[in-house]
Amino acid sequence: MSGRVIEQFMWGYQDHFRISLDFGLESALSSIGFSYEARSMLIGFRTSDSPGPVICVEQGEGLFKPSDLSDVLRLAGEKYESHGERQVLHSHPIAHENFHRRLKSRIRAEALEEVLGSLAGSEDSIFFAGNPVAVGDYAVHVVVSTSRQAVAAVPQITTTIRDRITVFPSLFHSVIWEVISRASRELYMPDAGAGLGVLGSSVGEVIRTATETMLRTFVGCTGYWGASDFHLSMNQLSALPYEGREGAGCLVLAKLGDPAIDVSVQLASPVKSHNTLAVRKLLEGSGPTADVLSDGENVYGLGTIRPDYNPETESVFVVTFLKRGYWELSHAGVALLAVRDGTPSLPKHVLDESYFIDLCERLFPDGNCRALVQAARAIGKHRHGAMLVISADAEGEAKRLSPQSWAVEPALFSTSLLTQLTDMDGAVLLDPLGHCHAIGVILDGVAKGEGDPARGSRLNNAVRYLGSGRPVTIVVVYSADGGIDILPHLHPRVLRSEVNWTVAAYLAMAVQRPPELERTNRLWKLVENLRFYLSAEQCDALNDGHESIQKWRMENSQIRLHGQPLLPDPRMNDSYWLPEDDLGDIPPTGQSNGQPDR
Repeated sequence: MSGRVIEQFMWGYQDHFRISLDFGLESALSSIGFSYEARSMLIGFRTSDSPGPVICVEQGEGLFKPSDLSDVLRLAGEKYESHGERQVLHSHPIAHENFHRRLKSRIRAEALEEVLGSLAGSEDSIFFAGNPVAVGDYAVHVVVSTSRQAVAAVPQITTTIRDRITVFPSLFHSVIWEVISRASRELYMPDAGAGLGVLGSSVGEVIRTATETMLRTFVGCTGYWGASDFHLSMNQLSALPYEGREGAGCLVLAKLGDPAIDVSVQLASPVKSHNTLAVRKLLEGSGPTADVLSDGENVYGLGTIRPDYNPETESVFVVTFLKRGYWELSHAGVALLAVRDGTPSLPKHVLDESYFIDLCERLFPDGNCRALVQAARAIGKHRHGAMLVISADAEGEAKRLSPQSWAVEPALFSTSLLTQLTDMDGAVLLDPLGHCHAIGVILDGVAKGEGDPARGSRLNNAVRYLGSGRPVTIVVVYSADGGIDILPHLHPRVLRSEVNWTVAAYLAMAVQRPPELERTNRLWKLVENLRFYLSAEQCDALNDGHESIQKWRMENSQIRLHGQPLLPDPRMNDSYWLPEDDLGDIPPTGQSNGQPDR
């Protein structure tokens, strides 16, 4: 753009660098299934006496001011003096200098994270700052921020340091640090940001490297730090058939002698973990009474995790081979990583119980919600996919579908029996009180252009069934590949005060001149997340406010953001409002999932 000006100048391509980094960051996080917004910043501290700002912040439209960060260096100095490794000595002067230089760099990054998180408006954000890199007259930090609540919801362990080595507690954390590390390395290049990308490789390569790093640190928690190709080894095991059978079974990662492990069979000569053929054969011996045991370097036998294992130690992990090309890593029963055909992602097959309960309460107000949740959990213990159907007219549907299923005398089945019934093809049919009316149910319905051709028959049969005018029904579909769908997809219930608060907050910001563009943009995203719930009057007022902001942008920076105007949704009705409590208006959560109703 002609007339481009950088007010807080560090180098000529700093805005190009940040925009490219934002694009790579978004692509990397979305590829692993993290759908929340993340944004990057570049924060530089002047290192010379040359003229220019003492602190520069490259962040696009302004949110933070340099003066907000004036305490970072003081705080970093205090943290360094009180750090546990402040007195570490190295006999070689160069080694000693390098150690303390790295320590000071990391501590300053941590001080920057702390200060950013303490600023007004940052209460709901978490910050990750890379170590400083010298760029011209500045020491520049690459910083990434996102929703603190979203990060807390990511499946993760609590260990972040083991044997003085950094542990990445989740795939999300490892991807974030891989992105920051690659971007920081790019800062060493002349005119950083002048090229097409700052991550130096494809998103797929970034994710693979981050996954390998995460897995190496996880195996390190068991006591072995040399598992440099663990990801590749597990991919090979999951893809390798044995006498025509696809991979199955569990590999327990634990140090030989760990008190949490009962060894049933100990090999006289351990098998190297990279001996894929041998380990694959040993997996054939795993089953309900024993799993394959590995310390990361060697497979040393068969055994089990003791029931008194203390998960707080985070020293035992399990790799489960679910089907060919598909494996998971878990700890204490919680899946931390899913890999399908070599592609890593965050696990997605956890039943969304809060949405399921909300749906039961809305569609079956007189039902037994507790019994239905227990049934959904039991069905979820399937071996090859399963389906639970809850119908307001379960008795009538059991009779109507009986040529393709077995009607049974209505009864409350135990969870173990429900799990056992999933070995049979077809769905289990319950009424809203949890009584079973039929088993082996094959749903019917007429195709109406809905469904997903990329998904299996269970989901598409459920979509057709619900679209054929049947009685009020909830269907929980457990796909063989690990996915879980709860149908119908309805927008969650929200507080009317939450919507009103968000609308009022945006309209108040929209009339300010000059506008606080970054905060206004964030409020607009909250508004868009809540668009389903907006009235016609609110849509008109918000569209007018948004248009006024875009006119100001165009007049002052020749930039205009285009988007679809807000329109009232004809499906919205009072059933989508939560009962208000006595607290009055509260700030918005902004957690609407934005899924369309079907």
